[in-house]
Amino acid sequence: MINFFYTDEYLKHDTGQHPESIERIKTVKKLIFENYESHNFLNPPLANKEIIYNVHDKDYIDYIFDNIPDTGFSYFDPDTVACPNSLNSYLCAVGGSVEAVNQINLNKNKKVFFCAHRPPGHHAEKNKAMGFGVFNNVAISADYALRSKKFEKILIIDFDVHHGNGTQHIFENNPNIFYASSHQYPYYPGTGDLTEKGCGNIFNCPLPANCDSKLFRKLFSENIVDKINQNFDLLYFSAGFDAHVLDPLASINLEDEDFFWITKKILDKFANNIPIISVLEGGYDMKGLYNGLNNHLKVLQDYSYE
Repeated sequence: MINFFYTDEYLKHDTGQHPESIERIKTVKKLIFENYESHNFLNPPLANKEIIYNVHDKDYIDYIFDNIPDTGFSYFDPDTVACPNSLNSYLCAVGGSVEAVNQINLNKNKKVFFCAHRPPGHHAEKNKAMGFGVFNNVAISADYALRSKKFEKILIIDFDVHHGNGTQHIFENNPNIFYASSHQYPYYPGTGDLTEKGCGNIFNCPLPANCDSKLFRKLFSENIVDKINQNFDLLYFSAGFDAHVLDPLASINLEDEDFFWITKKILDKFANNIPIISVLEGGYDMKGLYNGLNNHLKVLQDYSYE
């Protein structure tokens, strides 16, 4: 059984005419409530500041809290917009990602979680918003998991089409958290070269523009699956679906079934009955998002019943 975190607070995070729109989470909501209705649904709690302080700078967090607009929109960077209801969305996205760790620690039978959150967070740096995201949901959750002393080695797999610069920078000197990313390169945000290896815990898989399924699978296998040879006790997915051929924000040409392949390839190598927390990142074509996510969830569903 998959444990889904979702709340309608995400429908109140109004970004106007922006790619990271309410329509995205409506698409995800439709998929999970119509196709996975027999699974477990949980409301994400609001995160408290203290947990976020462990990853993001205090002054930056306080700035975000103090600059949510009373009316209209405010911008934390040219791509990252807030409305009066945005703070609850930010805090639920963090809170659900963290609560997944608590649920795993309380009940080992709950081993698969999907966090249907917005906005995405993997671009958010320690001290700045970036790429639609304000707080780095996956990084805060992984840091919390490590601090719980229940997990010793954590793996984050990021298959969003954009490199997760924030996640990489937050953990590049932490030997207990491995970060692996496949992404179009060179492209936004400009990081994610093969030479960026952190303390031996960073594995990047740059993809050329117009990369198709065959080349993607070859590069993903060579640069991530075959290179990482560690045992992990917790696995995260930064699950972005903007590498889909239909997506307007990049030029990678993956098909629906490639997201099934990615998920199964990673689980076959690394998921020896360990818990999994998958957190939504990008995906800006509604058909590509729906079909890509459905393929990802099919694999997680099968694993959850093993």
